[in-house]
Amino acid sequence: MQNSNPKFKNFIFIGIIFIFAFFSFYLVFENARASGTANFQIEIFYAKETHQIDTTQTFTETLSNPNGSSFDINLPADVLTSGEEIELTMYSTPEESVTTNKPLPSGKLASDIFYNISFTKVSDGSTISSFNKAVTLTFYYTDSDINGINESTLTAYHWNNSAWTALNDSTVDTSLNKVTATTQQFGDFGIFGDVSPSCGDGSCNGSETCSSCPTDCGNCSGNGGGGGGGGITTPVTSVTFSGRAYPKSTISLLKDAQIAATTIADANANFSLNISGLSGGNYIFSVYSEDNKGNRSSLLTFPVSVTSGATTQISGIFIAPTIDVDKSEVKRGDDIAIFGQSAPQADIVVSVTSGEEFFGKTISDKDGIYLYNFDSSFVDYGTHYTKSKASIGNQAVSGFSNVISFKVGTKNVLAQLPKKIEKGDVNSDGRVNLVDFSVAAYWYKRPSPPATADLNNDGKVDLVDFSIMAFYWTG
Repeated sequence: MQNSNPKFKNFIFIGIIFIFAFFSFYLVFENARASGTANFQIEIFYAKETHQIDTTQTFTETLSNPNGSSFDINLPADVLTSGEEIELTMYSTPEESVTTNKPLPSGKLASDIFYNISFTKVSDGSTISSFNKAVTLTFYYTDSDINGINESTLTAYHWNNSAWTALNDSTVDTSLNKVTATTQQFGDFGIFGDVSPSCGDGSCNGSETCSSCPTDCGNCSGNGGGGGGGGITTPVTSVTFSGRAYPKSTISLLKDAQIAATTIADANANFSLNISGLSGGNYIFSVYSEDNKGNRSSLLTFPVSVTSGATTQISGIFIAPTIDVDKSEVKRGDDIAIFGQSAPQADIVVSVTSGEEFFGKTISDKDGIYLYNFDSSFVDYGTHYTKSKASIGNQAVSGFSNVISFKVGTKNVLAQLPKKIEKGDVNSDGRVNLVDFSVAAYWYKRPSPPATADLNNDGKVDLVDFSIMAFYWTG
């Protein structure tokens, strides 16, 4: 028997859309994993330092890693003939974070730790590509760093934008566990060597130690060698998030669909969040902000692979604006106010979709508040949808906000506060929309989901829960 109930038909239709969207979500998710997002900058490092340098004087600095290895850089006086003050940024990073896109030369193995060196002019922030004099680099390694490598063949290498090239004057001192070389170019560096031919032959010889070849030399306690790096500290695994939201707004960070940390943005909308004590592995992190009227931004979600003992730094985040309207229905020909909050003095683009798409522009004020009065005489009667995005200069561009709807009709009806939602409002913002769907999608067929996502309380999130969410969908 065919059911002619319009609400039932609408329920089935939305349910089908959910099933389609569910699989589309994972296609997009996998694509995000592969290609990343252009607005983000992701760095993975064990240790990182920044220094301002007077180039008319000599300069020496050491970067120490938690495992006892280290890296020294020495700049001679007048390294730049211009004598300009410069800023040095250097960090150490795991091998896999570099060699995934920069494969090793054939037949070579690399130390576990790589280094990145960059210089900029303090005066204008421009990048310095080379010096007038060579700088000296010293890589101190531990025996465990070069496990499986013939130590006597260790050589310093530099990535020249297309391939790894050995530094011509590279030397190794196996008694002090260090490699020394000079360079006038910057970027990524590592120490590579040939595969050790002797480990496993039953004799502890050559460069083998209890750390590098326990098969032949036996197990040992404590750290095996390494110079210049100081004491060994317990490695901390952490992730740092930074970027722009709204002035004095609350930013929430979700880790695997659970709130992990919150912070307050400063008066310029800048924020930074850090979580530590993590285990190495893959996580789904999400961030959102809440404006001064309690409206939440769209959820910015991205997968991150966390390296044990390293800090993963995700910067350049720009949270999308919030958006709201002053009327749920506007009399055709009257204005409807579209407003929200973003970063201060940001360029705001407002989109209204009605068969075709209309765009308007405005600028947020010093508090990040923006307002755009849309003339409804340009669109037909019926339901229309609006969203917004923000940009600052040519450098930072946010994604789009949530999409909200309004009706163009024969009368003006002021917007009402959202009614209490019985079910499906996973993040308790008074709406059931793609934010809730994203959280529920994470818990799909995973054990021990939160009660807010398990809508029928059967201990799992499956298509039944998505069907229930579809019934209460507000958009």
